[in-house]
Amino acid sequence: MNRIIAGKYNASKVNIEYYSIFIITSILFAIGIMMVSSSSTACGESYFNDPYWFIKRQIIWSVIAFVALIIFSKLNYHSYSKLSNFIIVAAIGLLALVLIPGFGIEISGSKRWLNLLFFSVQPSEFVKVAVVVYLCDVLNKRYRNIYKIKNVIIPAFLVLFVITVLIFMEPDFGSVIIIWAIVFIILFAGGVKFKHIAGLGFMWFVTAAGYLFMAEYRRERLFAFIDKSGEYSQANFQVTQSLIALGSGNITGVGLGNSIQKYFYLPEAHTDFIFAILGEEFGLVGTVLTVVLFLLFTFFGIRVCLKAKDFFGRVLAAGLTSLITIQAMMNISVVVGLVPVTGLTLPFISFGGSSLLVSMISVGIILNISRYESAAMEEVDGNNKR
Repeated sequence: MNRIIAGKYNASKVNIEYYSIFIITSILFAIGIMMVSSSSTACGESYFNDPYWFIKRQIIWSVIAFVALIIFSKLNYHSYSKLSNFIIVAAIGLLALVLIPGFGIEISGSKRWLNLLFFSVQPSEFVKVAVVVYLCDVLNKRYRNIYKIKNVIIPAFLVLFVITVLIFMEPDFGSVIIIWAIVFIILFAGGVKFKHIAGLGFMWFVTAAGYLFMAEYRRERLFAFIDKSGEYSQANFQVTQSLIALGSGNITGVGLGNSIQKYFYLPEAHTDFIFAILGEEFGLVGTVLTVVLFLLFTFFGIRVCLKAKDFFGRVLAAGLTSLITIQAMMNISVVVGLVPVTGLTLPFISFGGSSLLVSMISVGIILNISRYESAAMEEVDGNNKR
């Protein structure tokens, strides 16, 4: 049985993980500003008669996001445990609001954005953080009985089921994949039995597979990915143009601002496929540097998780680190043609205020966990078995 000896927390000290994550995030953040500025000029000129329309909005969101990072890096992460129920209910409410006519904004057949007068937000992005906080709180409060499925899996599953259905209705299959991938990582990090995780995974796989085949465009994407030269090959247009962009960049790239693919050859060049433009303009050097930065972020995020002195901090760091790195991995995999198109943005780099804000909030919380040194000592009697 686990036993926690209560203690006080001192947030005045920072460590190598804190500085490393902050520096890596700042570099990725700067790359994002630069790439949105370069990749969005053609769309801005065409749609709004202003080549700087997108970058001006991204800069506004960047200021808000960076301030959020600073604020959340100073807030005691234990306070989120008290607010987890409110956070998850609010997140579900926002998801439901998107589906109500007059509130939700429909773009390309999907209702993923919420109209808030002067700007719009994407609730499914904020739900990702809400799910992490809620699930970590559930595990933290019930860790003594973590091996009993009714104490952890069932309460969490009911909430996740509602969220999954609402996001499916938008539809946004990519966000559901990310959320459930994070859920499995948190359950694993939290010590839930492997057979329970596997059972939940099987149910998720069956549900996801059924949903995948319900819509023709999703079937086309899947068949096109499997058989790239078959009758559905036209569905590979984006990936084909993406690979052309990456190939055109060669080793060092064609130079900042000199991309050809961004001139409507490659759809979503400033959002989902911005990594391809980065590869075209900065070549293999730029893409490898970006991948290395995300790998380093993962490495130091895992260190924060392992060094956390309390259970809640450990699983929260694991969940938030995976939130960023899994989405980055999925986005890059789509761009290079390793997985079907999912519609996910590249954290810190793609255009999108909601995505950037959520990523920076996540980093802020991780930074806060890394700087808190517990005066409490966690004693573990025996070996934890999954």
